[in-house]
Amino acid sequence: MKSATALLALCTGISHQEANSFSATHHQPTIKPIKTTISSTQLYEQPINLNQLLGTASPATMQNYNLPRDTIADGLSAQIITRLNKAVDDTRETTEIILVPKNTEDHFIDTFRVEIPIPLDSPGLGIELLELEGGREDGLGIVIVNDLVPGGNSQRALDEKTAAQETIMYGDSISAAELILRRSGSTTEDRTDLLSARTECLGYDSTVGALGGLLSKLSDEDGGSNIVEATMILTLRRLRRRPQLQVKLYYPPSQDLPPETIKLLPGDNLRMAMLQKGVKLNDPLAQRYDGKPTGSGNCGSGGLCRTCAVSVMRGDELLSPQKANEKKMLEDTPRWRLACKSWVGYEMKEGEISIQVNPRQW
Repeated sequence: MKSATALLALCTGISHQEANSFSATHHQPTIKPIKTTISSTQLYEQPINLNQLLGTASPATMQNYNLPRDTIADGLSAQIITRLNKAVDDTRETTEIILVPKNTEDHFIDTFRVEIPIPLDSPGLGIELLELEGGREDGLGIVIVNDLVPGGNSQRALDEKTAAQETIMYGDSISAAELILRRSGSTTEDRTDLLSARTECLGYDSTVGALGGLLSKLSDEDGGSNIVEATMILTLRRLRRRPQLQVKLYYPPSQDLPPETIKLLPGDNLRMAMLQKGVKLNDPLAQRYDGKPTGSGNCGSGGLCRTCAVSVMRGDELLSPQKANEKKMLEDTPRWRLACKSWVGYEMKEGEISIQVNPRQW
C-alpha cells in the first residue's frame, strides 16, 4: 500500500518527490468485465425512476449505514462496465471502470459531493490518501482517504459544514474532481472556468497526478492570472451497508394463514416482492378502476385495477408517497396503498412496515 501525509506540495509543503517516495507494497486488483444495457428496469411492466420515487436521503440518515474501517478496507473491488446505448441513432458502446462492493448482497456504494473552498495563498486539499490496490502498468487501482491533514483546507471546510452536508471520512474514494475558478476581468465581466478530472479506480500516482494537475492551474503563470476565487468539488464514493426493511404481512382470517415477515431493500417494489415470495396478492373481489369487470385480471402494475391494494397499518412513511392518481383511486380508504405503486425505503430509511393483505376480505 502507498500513502502520503498530504497531497502534493500544494497541500503542506512536502515535495512531489517526497510525496511519492514512500515504500509501497502493491496489490493488483482483480477487475471483472461485465456488459450491461441502458434501458428501463426489467422488473416492472412500467418504466420507473427510482431516484425520484425514493426521494433524497439526509446525511444524518446515511451515517447510520457507515461501516467499520476493516470492513471498508477489505470490501472494495473494481469492475469494468461496458454499456450499450440502445438509442435509435446511437449504438455505440461506452466502457468505464467503477468501484463496486465485493459483498453486493449486504453492501452498496453511495455517491455524494463535497465542496472545498481553496485559498489562493494555500492551494491544496489537505487529504491523506491510501492506496489499497495498485502497481498496474495501466495506472488502475483503488485509492481511499486515510485521513485529513489537521488545519488543511478540507478539514477547515468540514468544520464549517451544516447538518445537511456530508463529511469526508476514512474509506471514501475520490471518483471525480471539479475545480471552479472565478476570474476578474479588467474590461469585461467576471468569468468562471470549470476544470475537471475523473479519478475513479486509479492508482495512487495517477490519482495524485490528476488532482495535482487541477490544483497546479492556481499557480500556473498563464492560467493562474486574474483568479479571485477557487473552489474544489469532490465526488466521493463510500462503501455502506444496505438498509433493510421488515415487512410483516397479515392475511384475512378466512385464509387461515399465520403472519409472515419478508425482508426487503430500499427500491424494492412491494407488489413484485410479494409476488416473488409467493403471496397471493391479487384480490378477485377488487372493483377495477378502469371500468373492466370485477375479476377480469390485473392491469400489469399500471395502477388501474386495484387488485393489488393493501392496507398499511404501520410504517406508511417508509413507502414512496402516493401520486395524484393513486390518491384519487383510494380516497375513500386512506390507509390503503396500491402495492404496484409502492416502493419501500423512502429517503433510504429502514424500519418495519405492517400490512393487511387483501383488505376487502377482512
